[in-house]
Amino acid sequence: MDSIISSLKIRFSEESLSIATSADRLMQFDYEGSSFLVEHYKHVLNINENDLKSEMLVLKNVIGDNLKDMNFIKENLNKKVFPNLYLMVQVAITLPISSATSERSFSAMRRINTYLRSTMNQDRFSNLSILHIEKDIEIKINEILQIFIDKNKRKMKLE
Repeated sequence: MDSIISSLKIRFSEESLSIATSADRLMQFDYEGSSFLVEHYKHVLNINENDLKSEMLVLKNVIGDNLKDMNFIKENLNKKVFPNLYLMVQVAITLPISSATSERSFSAMRRINTYLRSTMNQDRFSNLSILHIEKDIEIKINEILQIFIDKNKRKMKLE
């Protein structure tokens, strides 16, 4: 029981929860709520805090009620107009908040590489792992065929 509790404390440390909360508040353009993340990255990214605060206020006014519409935010969050906020949003959306994806990948690899299949070579194992892990990605056969056709143009048309 103690090991489970210590593992949970390590996985969900106060710092990681603070960063996750701060990243969420940054995406709502709340300067005060995102201060932990800003403090953590301002020196690395050369962020001017006063400019960042101003940029958040301006963009929040521009966006208005469309705060949850990421496409609308993406259209209005111009890198030249909001340079500090743009950098911070890039950090916030690329932070690995959860390790669930990598844990699922390792579980999938463990299932694929069972005792009966342990004799397969590394290439096959890698390819099977990718197919299993990325099975939710929609395959658009027409687009794949078009790419193949564009790359392999024939000199003579066959009719």
